[in-house]
Amino acid sequence: MDVYFTCMQNEYILAIVMEHIHKNFLPDKDFIKLHTCIYSYYKEYKQAPSYSILKQMVANDKGVVNLLEDIFESASIISNEQLLEQLESYIKQVKFQKIYKEVGELYNKQGHEKASTKLLEYCEWAQSFSLKSPEFVDVIDTFSLRFKQNRQKHNDNTRRSPITRFYIDELDEMNGGRELRTQLTCFMAPTGVGKSHIARWIGKNACQVDGLNVLHFQLEGSKEEAVNAYSAALVSCDSFRYETGTIRDVDIAKFEEQLQSIAGKLYVKSYPKFNCNVSTVDIKNSIADFRKHYGINPDVIIIDSLDLLTDSSGRQWGENGERHKRIAVANDLKDLASDENVWMVVTYQSTIENREWLNDEKNVLTEYNSSEAKGIARPLTHLVTLNQSDRERKEHTMRLFVAKSRFFEKGEPFRIATDYQHECFYDRQRSMNINKVN
Repeated sequence: MDVYFTCMQNEYILAIVMEHIHKNFLPDKDFIKLHTCIYSYYKEYKQAPSYSILKQMVANDKGVVNLLEDIFESASIISNEQLLEQLESYIKQVKFQKIYKEVGELYNKQGHEKASTKLLEYCEWAQSFSLKSPEFVDVIDTFSLRFKQNRQKHNDNTRRSPITRFYIDELDEMNGGRELRTQLTCFMAPTGVGKSHIARWIGKNACQVDGLNVLHFQLEGSKEEAVNAYSAALVSCDSFRYETGTIRDVDIAKFEEQLQSIAGKLYVKSYPKFNCNVSTVDIKNSIADFRKHYGINPDVIIIDSLDLLTDSSGRQWGENGERHKRIAVANDLKDLASDENVWMVVTYQSTIENREWLNDEKNVLTEYNSSEAKGIARPLTHLVTLNQSDRERKEHTMRLFVAKSRFFEKGEPFRIATDYQHECFYDRQRSMNINKVN
């Protein structure tokens, strides 16, 4: 059902299914009838029939009508790579079952030699058959198929909303509306300054303000902490009152009504803390599982925090290899952002031994404050540091500094105000007043 639902939305997959899936590959007469109708329409119009047209074509067959309704109600779109892999495996399996039966009959009727030849032919075909892009591309024979693939890729990218905002005015002004998809942004700070707060601030606003789909991986702290904080942030209420269930029922009803208008989706996934080693491969697989389960692509992926990940090599890094491991993790995440066409946002903890250095408000963290940070800066698109003295902590303010940016000038540090009680990392009004005074 997922295959045929994907065909209705994806012209490239439709062309492959119409070419390689034959009626005798299908499990029952309802699927055969549905496939025949789609094939006849595709042969004439070179596109998939709409749901209403397809329903008219099968209106006389109740079994096919029920199948069609099940497909559009419960099936989900699968990514090209995953679907082609499954189709290839399915076709080989069906052909093997067929050839296994034929070989047995040949052996009984004509002997070992004929049966062996038939089986050898299947083995040679199975080794050469693949639905994946070949290493050597036949430009002429694949002309139409590649055109459909390019068109589908363009349409998919066009349908996905642009991502251009950090949701912090000064950073947005620096960025100047540049597309953030495929980019890797890291927020670095010492313990207790607000790395998790800025991560959730971006996730909340991407979902609520711009209607984007956000997938948040919580590696630090508990899932309940992240989910409760997001819930309070979405309605700007006191996070402690939400956690303790002391908000009035009449206010909860208003909040629920507000949430109905949010166009984006916001999902949180955490991992068991005990004896758990989460790698970038786990992140990649979780994204694929998310897409398969919900049928949507994430636009923004947030990881809190990068320090707790290991890379995809499977290598056991010792204490001396910690710096190299974090560089490898950052490289993996940069590649993943590009492959998934998402904005990847991560947090990172800096290590500062001299607390008094931080209390001097002329100082800001850069990529040179620790050996690990210096290493991971290379694959990053942006490295933004959060700087806070003891005085600023009491005032609920801090200084942000763009330590690295690939596409815009770093500029000077700038001050912002926070309101963590209401899960607000960037208090716009107070931040504007601070800058006016300065």
